Amino acid sequence: MLLASNYIPVRSPQIQNLFSLGQQGLHCDVVFGSPSADCSGTGICKITGTNGFFIHDQKKECQRTQAVLFQRADKKGLTLIFFRSLLCSKLFRHHFWKGVLKMDEPCMLPAEIRDQLETPFSKMLPGRYLVTEASGYFKVDIDCAE
Repeated sequence: MLLASNYIPVRSPQIQNLFSLGQQGLHCDVVFGSPSADCSGTGICKITGTNGFFIHDQKKECQRTQAVLFQRADKKGLTLIFFRSLLCSKLFRHHFWKGVLKMDEPCMLPAEIRDQLETPFSKMLPGRYLVTEASGYFKVDIDCAE
């Protein structure tokens, strides 16, 4: 369960510059894959809140990584920020191929994450999402629905 104490403000200047001041961000674990295929395949299988960043053993944990989750400024979805240093090369090549994250099915958002971000969205929608690279991180804007 994600507790209120698990909200950790994002203080990185590079990340803060992407968003308007005061916008909440949430550290999260992202497991890649398809929800109906037991998290194999492409897309985002599930997202869970974390107590902060820690380094996974990339040889064992190549299917998951950590990210920062924000509500988009246009209020039509969410933004995920992935840090290059936390992505194994296999995950990068498979899920961010040619600058696109492909999601074939929706990914449900846990109530705790929705509450922390104060967002009405219950799921991330299927689609092809542009992966934008900047200094040390990748940004993906994902459409969502209630």
